[in-house]
This record gives sequence, C-alpha cells and structure tokens, in this order.
Amino acid sequence: MNHIKHTFILFLLLSACQIVSAQSTTPEKRPYRIEITVEGLEDSVAYLGYYMGNKRYVLDTTSINKNGNLVFENKKAIKKGVYFLYTGSYTMEFLIDRSFNFKLSTKKLTTYPDLKIENSEDNEQFRAFQLVMIDHQTKIKAITGSLDSTSVRSDTLRVREEMARLAELNSSKRDSLLSVFGDSFMSQILIMMAKSPELEIDSDSLSIEQKKTQYNYYKDHFFDGLDFESEGLIRTPGFYGKVKEYIDRVTFQNPDSIIASIDHVLAKCKNNPELYRYWMGTFFGEYQNPKIMGMDMVFVHLSDNYYLNDKVEWADSTLLAELRKEMTFLRENQIGLKAPQIYLLDTLENRVSLYDIKSDYMVLFFYDPDCGHCKKKTPVLYDLYKKMEGDFDVVAVTVGTDTKKWKDFINKFELDGWKHLGDPYYKSNFRVQYNVRSTPQVYIVDKDKTIIAKKLDVEQIEGFINDRKRMDKLSQ
Repeated sequence: MNHIKHTFILFLLLSACQIVSAQSTTPEKRPYRIEITVEGLEDSVAYLGYYMGNKRYVLDTTSINKNGNLVFENKKAIKKGVYFLYTGSYTMEFLIDRSFNFKLSTKKLTTYPDLKIENSEDNEQFRAFQLVMIDHQTKIKAITGSLDSTSVRSDTLRVREEMARLAELNSSKRDSLLSVFGDSFMSQILIMMAKSPELEIDSDSLSIEQKKTQYNYYKDHFFDGLDFESEGLIRTPGFYGKVKEYIDRVTFQNPDSIIASIDHVLAKCKNNPELYRYWMGTFFGEYQNPKIMGMDMVFVHLSDNYYLNDKVEWADSTLLAELRKEMTFLRENQIGLKAPQIYLLDTLENRVSLYDIKSDYMVLFFYDPDCGHCKKKTPVLYDLYKKMEGDFDVVAVTVGTDTKKWKDFINKFELDGWKHLGDPYYKSNFRVQYNVRSTPQVYIVDKDKTIIAKKLDVEQIEGFINDRKRMDKLSQ
C-alpha cells in the first residue's frame, strides 16, 4: 500500500512542478519587460509572482532602487494571467495579457487611484475595475462602521438593506465595465467574479419536476460566459474557487453526481492542455484518499476512464503499471455494487458461500488475530451486536492462515452468534476483492448482497444501521 501511495504522491509533485515550470516552455515566445515605480517603497528586493489554482508562485526577482523603481525583464516566455508585485511590505496586482512590455507608476498608499499606465490597455481596464471595488468597499466600511454596542435591531436591518442595495449597485457597475471591455481577459475575470445566482428551489409552490428543472438549468449554465480555452484563466485568483464551488456546492455530493460534474469540467478543458492537466491532477489527488465514504469511486473512474484509457499523455509507464495493480483492489468493492462472491471455510472446514448466508443487514468484519487494533475493536463490535440483537448479522473473516490462532481468538472473546470464516489455504481471492490490506475492515451489505457501506469504524455501525432502516421504512 505504501508503494502505490508514494508513487502517486511523487507523480502529483512532479505534475505541480511541471505546471509551474511551463511558464518558460510555452511555444509562443513572449519576452517581457515590466517597469514599475512605487513612490514611498523602501524595500530592496521585489518578486514577480502569479496565481496557479489556489496557490501562488514566484516567477522572477529583481532589486529596487532608492526611488522605488524596479524592472522585471526576461527573454523567457511569460503566460497570460493575474500577476503581482511583492516586496515584503507591499503588494500590487496587475495583468499580463496582450502587452508584455509596459510601465506602471504609483504611490505606495494609493496604488490604484494614483496608478499611471503606459502601453497596457489591459491594465487600464484592471485599474477601472479596482477603482469600482475600492469605492464599494469604502461605502461598505462606512455603513458597517455605523453599528456599535448601542445599535438596535432596526439599525442592523437598515444596514443589511443598505449593504444589499450597494451590492446590487456594485454588480451593475461591473456589468457596465463588462460591456465596455468587450472580448478581453479582464472581461473573463469579471464574468468569473460575478456572484452565482441564487437557486431557490424550496418554494412550496413548485412541483418536484419544476424544482428539478430549475436545478438542472442552474447547473448547466453555471459556467456561462467563461472561456475555458483562455490561457490566463488558470492564473486568476478566483477560478479555482469557481470550479470548486461547482463540484462541492452545486453538485449533489454522491459519487455518480460528482463523476458527472468532473467529466463536465474536464470536457470543457479539453482544448486547453495546461488547464486540463491542472484539473486532472487536482481531482486525481483529491479523490485518491477521500475522507468521505464511497468517494473512492471517483478515483476509480478517473483511473479507468482517463489514466488507463490513454487520456493522460504525461502519465509514465511506471505509474500506469502501479495504477492497474491498484485498481484490482478497488474495482469490485465500490458502494452500490454487488459484494464479490467468496467461498471460505468455517472452523470445521466446511465450505461456505457468502451468498448463501441470508441477512437483511450483514456486517463483514475482516480481522487478523495478531492485530492489536482488531483486539480492541472486536469486543466493541460484539457488544454492539448484542445491544442491537436482530438488527444485523456479523460474518467475521480472519485474514490469517493459522487455524489455532483463529480459533483461540474466537474463544477468547466468546464471539457466539457470529458466522466465523477463514481462508487458511489461500484458496480465495477475498483479500484483493475486498481490499483487505489493513485490518480491521468493515463492510455492510443488504439482503440483496449490495454493498451499502465500507471502511466504517466499528463505532459508526449503529448510527449507519439505524439511519438505513429509517430510510428503508420511508421508501416502502
């Protein structure tokens, strides 16, 4: 297990490094010269940085003279995006789009109001946007500052109403800028920053079908106006959050829905190799070891349908070989699939078929008699089994091959009422089929032998079974 995990982590790190270094490998040559003067700046070193997803990276470094003047200049390529000057005490954002040779001059305390720009229409647009935002923030600060310890409820309501009015006004001003800016990179930033429309589907006046139609329309149009082929999109501070909002908030949080949404995002990125690579690596890493039960189905989907389907050209043969091996441990035991059929032996060495064991709710408990954690969790599970007697059955499967240790374990903990099975002669493939590479492991299957939960802590079983029984009653 450690080997595959380390391979994936190494792959992700290499991918990140390759993405960052792509600044200097783009086919189109764009040598840059950016001269900036900031009156009142006393630092001696300046950094040219840019955004990549939810992180920031340094592209260049230069010195600052006593007059606050600095120049970033390099014959290497630079890509479109939102960049920033950082000195330790000062930060200023600006755009790289159609011009790679321009001058900016301003004052430290009033960056955008006093900003003068030479040879960069893109930064003229960026400045206009910043002035709108500064005006909005100033008004919001003045309104909220009117509240103090003596304020009453009516004051709070008044402030909320005024803030809502200002938000509408700010949105209107940004829309006006959008109409003026036309088809520019700054327009893409404005579209991306626009507040997502509220989805009001809780109204009692709407039928289930009407609510579903509203939701589908909202989801289908979430990215309207955003050009996923834009080179600079990935180098904006808001794009990562926009996509994550779509995946984490707009999408129903079940594996099938998330898979569909991820496929949608990747399809939109298909003509932008850098963007495709970034999101493929991000999703792959995020769902490799998910914290939410069942979400490893997303990882299996990405592996089988992209990495192992020749849609990830940068994945090397070593990674793909490890990934194929890993999928053998994951494919058969996903939630919603039929539990893999296995044939094991009981303590009298009678052959038993898992599918011949009848139970409304069956807890498959894989353990090792030598496992310290198993020794702690087994009595906890047994106490729960007795407490909820009749609510679920337990099939306890030892992963060990020492028959004496197995039987001693059963006798020590007096595990009466459980079905005890094992594979002392390695005739079964259950260790792979159920991904039992550590113990204890818990699966829950229903009467149809469908996996409904897996990798639960023993303490979570009671709540899960009770919730499932309530859901089953409601559905009857």
